[in-house]
Amino acid sequence: MKNLLREKLLRGEPTLGCWVTIPHPEIPEILSLLEFDWFLFDMEHAPITVTSLEGLLQVTPQKITPIVRVPANDLVYIKHALDLGAHGVMIPMVSNREQAGQATRCVKYPPSGVRGLGARRASSYYTRHSEYLKTANRETMTIVQIETRQAIENFEEIIDTPNVDAWFVGPNDLAASLGHLGNPDAADVQEAMDKILKIGIKHDIPGGTLAFSPKTARAYLEKGYKLIAVGSDDQLLISGASSMLSALKQG
Repeated sequence: MKNLLREKLLRGEPTLGCWVTIPHPEIPEILSLLEFDWFLFDMEHAPITVTSLEGLLQVTPQKITPIVRVPANDLVYIKHALDLGAHGVMIPMVSNREQAGQATRCVKYPPSGVRGLGARRASSYYTRHSEYLKTANRETMTIVQIETRQAIENFEEIIDTPNVDAWFVGPNDLAASLGHLGNPDAADVQEAMDKILKIGIKHDIPGGTLAFSPKTARAYLEKGYKLIAVGSDDQLLISGASSMLSALKQG
């Protein structure tokens, strides 16, 4: 396993990803024709199960790093994703150092963590098990999701937790936590994001967020974000169809 996303982030390069929510392997297969750096397979809010996740990972080519957002900060969810071949996990609702430590321990094998040995598909069905075990702790990533007022207050201690590789703002949940339900563009939300970005840059821990328009994505990249989700499969489908219909009906 070679984690290309990890290598790019260590070099300080910005990366562009896509949210995958539709549990059909043709989705990542089609999107893989484009130059994305990573896919985020969403098991928290999308109908992706462990069974469907395997098919999605099987068609994801090596050039694109597969990350899975697990439903919760739980050992079983995390090891399922990694054993199937994910190169990292995104952990939702991490609000303090204890929760960050729980996440990283679930990602890493002993002595760094508590992940159990059963990397079935990840180790090429145990044909490369020894090789996988030698590199897994280095190559698997823990990305903590910053989505609450408490996470903003505890941000520095969260990203200072050993083996936290990156952080990612969930703008909608953060907005709700700050009293701006449905309005991630609110000044308080953007100020909070600017505040933690400066801390993340100081600690050299890369950060990311969602930016579903070229203008917003460019603005976040210019600020210093390194992981930008520039679309989701469902949003891109609606956007493309909407543009076509709008152009035809106007004509």
